[in-house]
Amino acid sequence: MKRFFEEAGIANGHFLSYEKLGIQPVHIHRSKADHKKAIITLCKGITDIFKDNQPEDVLRNPRVRELLDGLEIEHH
Repeated sequence: MKRFFEEAGIANGHFLSYEKLGIQPVHIHRSKADHKKAIITLCKGITDIFKDNQPEDVLRNPRVRELLDGLEIEHH
């Protein structure tokens, strides 16, 4: 999701805290607690994107529309 929002051009630095953790899904040697913290931090970045942008604007983004259409999620 991080990469997706970055490619859509709407990340705007919202994932800096996640990046500072230095934990990625492929880091299987890291503890479960480290991965939980990374997931929560990643979710906060996504939440902040919607706080700083009108949800309608995010949903109008062509890359976001592409993802939603690919997932066949009903969106308004």
